[in-house]
Amino acid sequence: MKKINLLLKFSLIAVLVSVFAACSGSNVDEIEPQNAISSFMGANDKIVAFGSANLNEILTKADYKSVPKLGLILSGEIDEFENMIDLNSPIFYAVEGPMDRDGVPAATYGFLKVKSADSLVAKLIQMGYDIDEEAEIRTGHDEGFAIGIRGSLAIIVAKEGEFDGKKMLEKAFELTEGEAAGGKIDEILASKADIVMGVNVESLYGTSETDLSKLSEEKQKEIKDMVANSFVQTTFKFEDGAAIIETKNLFSEKLMSQMFMKTDDNALLIAKLGKGNPRFGFTMNIDVKKLQNFMKEFSPEAEDELARSLGGPFQLALIAAGNDGFSALIDGKFGVVMLGDENGSISEPNFNLFLGLAKKGYDLGKQAEEFLSYGESVVKLEKNGLSMYTNASYAPPGKLNLPKGCENFGKGGFSAFLNLDGLDFDELDLEGEENVIRVVKYVTVEYNNDGGRIYIKARDGKENVLEQAVKEIVGELADEISGISI
Repeated sequence: MKKINLLLKFSLIAVLVSVFAACSGSNVDEIEPQNAISSFMGANDKIVAFGSANLNEILTKADYKSVPKLGLILSGEIDEFENMIDLNSPIFYAVEGPMDRDGVPAATYGFLKVKSADSLVAKLIQMGYDIDEEAEIRTGHDEGFAIGIRGSLAIIVAKEGEFDGKKMLEKAFELTEGEAAGGKIDEILASKADIVMGVNVESLYGTSETDLSKLSEEKQKEIKDMVANSFVQTTFKFEDGAAIIETKNLFSEKLMSQMFMKTDDNALLIAKLGKGNPRFGFTMNIDVKKLQNFMKEFSPEAEDELARSLGGPFQLALIAAGNDGFSALIDGKFGVVMLGDENGSISEPNFNLFLGLAKKGYDLGKQAEEFLSYGESVVKLEKNGLSMYTNASYAPPGKLNLPKGCENFGKGGFSAFLNLDGLDFDELDLEGEENVIRVVKYVTVEYNNDGGRIYIKARDGKENVLEQAVKEIVGELADEISGISI
């Protein structure tokens, strides 16, 4: 009887082990790409950038099928891959450091959801990949590129030079089985947009070769503590009539405390920029003292290098300023606008600009006043700043007639706009893909300590901006390829 009870216990344990093993195996085989990359990053501290791309949404918005011949060429290929890969699920990616001097990463990983592993393997074999179909992880390797498939997950590795693709893929799949990274990484991965990109500031600093390595160990540790758990999130959204790029700084408290941009809700700087119909504008409002202190502490040579690049007058002025440096000369406010004529031409543009001066900057302003005074220009030097207008007709009194979308111009740390509405593009002598700018009506840029926004307004508000760009580029290619109509 004891033997029977013992046998039953062993049988029950065996059944439970089998069930748990089966469940575990199922989870590994059916892991979602978002969960896979989160676990992968949780075990890999060399990832400097990561995110997702909603390929199906991007293709739909580009409306490539409506473009003659291009749609015919791409539709067949995309339809075939849709049977193998779930294009409704975002493609996730991770970029591994260190980055070399040209910005090339050590490796780039892609994580895809597979619909039919067998069909994908068959397609890869057809394309010339040598794949072991019996292996748990079916891998294929070509020059600079390797792919591995297990269950419903495919991982792609791209890397320059010779590398062991199979070994890297096996390691990557192993890392997907751990705990999720959590925190800000998962927050970025869960963001919804056509393209999402996150930059891990801590990993970027830890894997990059910079002049910061010349600092003392104490200072390097201080920087490391400052950038810990700091990320920059950027999203790209393509809408009817606009493309929107938004950046969010998910910094540590220590790093955020070092940010030096200032805001001015009243945009008082704009009144210093005269009048006219500007085509382009840029403003800056920063805490020079704060920026200077940061440079002195973590990049001692930067201030001298900047002075040398600005020339002799600035170097002499810095010597006179003493320990206060740049903060004794300028107050961090700067603005410039470029104006076109009544017909929208910019063949001979005019400029209005303003530079805010600090207490000891007046003498520097005097030198600049002499240099900028020529022809029809008007230069006005005051205790708080230097204003310059290349043509008297654009000098005050009066105000700028800012184009649509520029409601926040001059209010943030950095702001800019480019107005292309009504512009004669033939003046710009554009070539090839440069002609994509023809679909743009205006661009606005806003950036503060918390992040920023770039808004690209298309000429046609009814069509998606990607659709308009694709049509323009394909039209240019058709013109350039003699005898071929795409």
